[in-house]
Parts: sequence; C-alpha cells; structure tokens
Amino acid sequence: MSTIYVASSPAMQEWGSDAGISKHLYRVGVTDSDAKAAVVEMNDADHAGQKDWVLAGSRDVDAWDEARLLARLAERQKVVDPLYYPKIKGAKDIVRIEQRKVEASLIFKRTMEGRDSKVPKLKPADIADYIIDSIA
Repeated sequence: MSTIYVASSPAMQEWGSDAGISKHLYRVGVTDSDAKAAVVEMNDADHAGQKDWVLAGSRDVDAWDEARLLARLAERQKVVDPLYYPKIKGAKDIVRIEQRKVEASLIFKRTMEGRDSKVPKLKPADIADYIIDSIA
C-alpha cells in the first residue's frame, strides 16, 4: 500500500507569486511509509530549496511508484519545469494549480450533492483533494 501526499511551502508559494508563476505551488509525492514522515524527510533534505514544507493532504492508494506518479502528474497538472526555474533545484514534482479550476470542481461537487453552490474559500485540504483526485 502506498500513500500519495501533497505538501505546500509558504516560502515556495511566496517565491512563485513574486516570480509570476502562481502562488498555488504544491509538491506531490508518493511514499510507502507515513505521509507526515515523508514531509519531515523533505524538510531535512531541503527539497526544492525549502525547509518549511507542511502536509496539505494524503490518500492511500494501491502500489504506486515515483515514476508512475510523475508520468500521471505531467498528464493531468501543470508541472513547473526545474530547468527553467533553477530556484526549485531540480524538483520535478512541483505543480502549479489554477485556483479557478479547483473552485469549479468544488462548486460542481456541491451542486451534485444538492448543497449550496457558492464559490468557497479554498483551504489547502481542498486543493490537495483536487490534485489527488485528478491523478489517482
């Protein structure tokens, strides 16, 4: 059993906003252990040049590996090119999320459930669910 997890870094999001990419930058990974432990390892390893990664969400899936995740991620989301942005230090698993697509997805789900369809204020968990739903 593997776990797909989504992590965010406030410093990475600030850099993305300043660089004109997007403030909605997230790291997507897969681990065979606990997702919180994987985020701690990311912080220790200074992943993408940041040490302030926090877990936004995770989900258990059947036997996934890093290669399958990266291939699926490239098909479904906009991956930030590490060659074009050397600040992320070769990290191939940083995705840029469009806020309006996440909002549209949440509105659609709420409408189908018969609930109020106002535009919600996005939380990191909502974005993590959107990313995981799109690749899992």
